[in-house]
Amino acid sequence: MKKVLQFAGLISLVLGVVAFILMMATPAVIQPLVGDTQTVYAGTTAIFGKTESTILGDVVTKPSALALIGWILLLIGMIIVALGVILPLFKVKALEKFSGILDIVALACFVVGGIFMFLVVPTFYAANEWDVGDKTQIGAGWVIGGIIAIAAGAFAILPAAAAFFGKKK
Repeated sequence: MKKVLQFAGLISLVLGVVAFILMMATPAVIQPLVGDTQTVYAGTTAIFGKTESTILGDVVTKPSALALIGWILLLIGMIIVALGVILPLFKVKALEKFSGILDIVALACFVVGGIFMFLVVPTFYAANEWDVGDKTQIGAGWVIGGIIAIAAGAFAILPAAAAFFGKKK
């Protein structure tokens, strides 16, 4: 168990980066097949929105607020965990008091960000004032990314939980 605790921050960071990449690189919303075409909205479109110029004018696709907040939370969680991995190398004693709080904040960021990844379809459609179809689905990368983000939060809290339970004995 001590070997897992030793690398828990690094494992959490790697899982957070994987979830972040899946969020950015995979389709977020997949509309049902209509005739020969199927509309797929990329993760970046769901997070930041998109403006396309067409013959009829500009078509604006608004972002999902929860996808943007989830993206920010994953970024904050990765920064906190990266600091938790890097700063002990510099032997900074002042941060040891706050390490448990930072672990809890990283846990909250990863878990809430992962949950927000699952809510992209209804919030994306609500932002664009569209009706959600029965067969509209979330992209598989976002589902896997949400699960991985929640797992990253579990690994982020392991050192603080072990220290807490170790003091109780």
